Amino acid sequence: MDIIITLKDGSEHTLPVFRLMECGIDQKTFFLENKKTGRVDFPIDSLSGFRIALKSLRVSPEEGDFIVLNTATIILSQLLP
Repeated sequence: MDIIITLKDGSEHTLPVFRLMECGIDQKTFFLENKKTGRVDFPIDSLSGFRIALKSLRVSPEEGDFIVLNTATIILSQLLP
């Protein structure tokens, strides 16, 4: 399972939903952090959209992953028109 964030320039950034640590807003930046890739920052004014993609689950997300994913979904839904 991945969260795919689309920016206004058309680029997409795919982050695996596994061992998510936190997400939130820091000044004018949305961030999402997991243990594998670390923290990834996106300027809020550059966000265009996001989606959750299911793929074969070789490694199942943990319960804590869904808590952070739900929080990220709520934040992104409020930021995007």
